Amino acid sequence: MKSSLFLRAGFLLGWLSLLTSLSPAATDGTVRLDTTLLDYNGTGAKHWTVVWVTTEGGQFIKTLRKQGPSSFTTSHWNSHCSAWVTARGGLSANTAFDGYTSATANDYAGTNSPLVIYWNCRDGNNSLVADGNYKFWVQYAEDSGQGPYTTSGLLWTKGPAAATNTYPDQAGNFTNMKVTWVPSGPPPQAPSITSAPLPASGIVGVRFQYQCQAAGSPPPGFYALNLPPGLSISSGGLISGIPTVAGTFSGTVIATNGVPPNATQLFSITIAAVPPVFQPLRLGGQELVLEASGPPGGQCRLLTASQPAADAGAWTVLQTNQFDAFGQLRLTQPVNSSRPSQFFRLQIP
Repeated sequence: MKSSLFLRAGFLLGWLSLLTSLSPAATDGTVRLDTTLLDYNGTGAKHWTVVWVTTEGGQFIKTLRKQGPSSFTTSHWNSHCSAWVTARGGLSANTAFDGYTSATANDYAGTNSPLVIYWNCRDGNNSLVADGNYKFWVQYAEDSGQGPYTTSGLLWTKGPAAATNTYPDQAGNFTNMKVTWVPSGPPPQAPSITSAPLPASGIVGVRFQYQCQAAGSPPPGFYALNLPPGLSISSGGLISGIPTVAGTFSGTVIATNGVPPNATQLFSITIAAVPPVFQPLRLGGQELVLEASGPPGGQCRLLTASQPAADAGAWTVLQTNQFDAFGQLRLTQPVNSSRPSQFFRLQIP
């Protein structure tokens, strides 16, 4: 008996899982209907307007606008807007309503025309309808007989992609007809940092680069606290630059998108200094030749001054160079023979 119950439970769970996987998508969003109503030479002083939505196959979903008698069941609706009554399935059926309702108006100006209707894609039970094809319908009348309606309906598609549909004028009764579907974006979501922690080490003079990543809605931006000198972070999360100071720096990377709480990630980066080792300076004709080893890929600058102990502002940059991948550097600099003495300094970075 127990195994039979387990089999039955397993079958039901599998069936429910299959039903879930087969459920149609339902993209949230808002759809707008624009229509201009034209006077069709009716003789009545009472003006009626109804708008409703169906599936492409004609299944009634909801009335979106009702301007006329307050009751759904009065026989006047059959006399003037029978297309709407028929779509509902009769006077007493499908009274789900969403939108504007009022008594009959004196004309089609103002709130009647141009007609602008918004629908949040909820049915009579306030449930989001599935993606697919739908139709808007409009019928209007003066209190003197049946009024015109949008023949065949205004077909549009609800789905992940936004869309705008326009329709040809209909028999002098409807113009400027347009349906605009705008899907909603993802719901707001607090940020979370999805990238791995920052590298734990770097080298003075050697370019450092790391891309931080985060999830959230809206997309998060980044800032950081206490990055090593020479490094900065972009709003897109790219940490880059050339470290200028050796030491260990502990700080925080922060992702924010306005939805609390912010996401944080601690880091600790040790920036090492690789001191250059110089070969003896030598002259090659009228050029000074300098060879050195240092941090692979590290940048360096050759500076000159007339006095060895000159202030920092007195040193002039002659050229900028880079140690190769093996940490080797060879540079040459023309010597100014008119100067009695000249001093040089190699700076990293």
